[in-house]
Amino acid sequence: MDKGWGKELIPNERYLIITADDFGMCYSMNEAIMELFEARAITAAMLMTPGPWAKQAADYSKHNLEADIGVHLTLTSSFSQYKWGPVTRDADIRSLITAEGYFPGTAYEVEQRGAEEAVRAEIRNQIEAAIRLGVDPTHLDSHEGSLLGLAGGRDFLELTFDVCSEFQLPFKLPRNIVNQPFLTPEMRKLFQDRIQAAEQRGIGLIDDLIVLPYELGEGEDYSLVKRQVSEAIKEMEAGITELVVHPSRNTAEMRAITPHSAKREFEYQLCMDLEFRKLLEDERIRLISWKDIRDRMRFLNKNGRRG
Repeated sequence: MDKGWGKELIPNERYLIITADDFGMCYSMNEAIMELFEARAITAAMLMTPGPWAKQAADYSKHNLEADIGVHLTLTSSFSQYKWGPVTRDADIRSLITAEGYFPGTAYEVEQRGAEEAVRAEIRNQIEAAIRLGVDPTHLDSHEGSLLGLAGGRDFLELTFDVCSEFQLPFKLPRNIVNQPFLTPEMRKLFQDRIQAAEQRGIGLIDDLIVLPYELGEGEDYSLVKRQVSEAIKEMEAGITELVVHPSRNTAEMRAITPHSAKREFEYQLCMDLEFRKLLEDERIRLISWKDIRDRMRFLNKNGRRG
């Protein structure tokens, strides 16, 4: 794999971050993600600080400093029997929890009920909790898009950018989101405005995103998943793209959590697949990490530049 990076992007080159999502959600995902790091099959992971297995994930990060770990800002708990709640203990966050004390099941509920100051307190405390656990965060993103406004049109991006600026961390918001056909004209304008605001603040963004549906489709098998991702890789344009996977082994634990556990193993297998790695080499894809983006962002901001 060709891994190349500097403080300046090379024009017309294609850069790829391979990120494992939901680090800390459960043991089976942790085991798979740690194996992928050891095999150098991923370049980043996202830590769910409220996740039941977050401490194990953070301990791995603490003892493997080359592992690129971001904070997966989490405000939803969407599995029916496997739940988690906020880390905040020092602020009123009642608008973010159910009567049982968990996060709500959908991003729409967060948009409808969440008080801005509660959202601000919780996401900030999730970052602080990761740092206390020994993680040196490389970036931030939004679990299930609950900060983006995609479910009901109410976003929390401006306050999220405040937190990005405070910690000098980039945020996973692909510029190409404005070209997605599912957006209404109002949502397209909102994202155009938010992207411009992030760039004016010097917050690092990416250009595009590759992510498969989380659900296992009818008749979907490993060969189909591999073909879909391979085609997306071949169609990558110049700039920074992120491939997001949700890898796990298809264990009893994972089957108890989700009916889509087989797809989780497909995505683990994809990262380990030698033919897929050869495709990245053949396509001259430059593998980078979120740490590269974070360090470039800090360099540009320190020198009074935007990029």
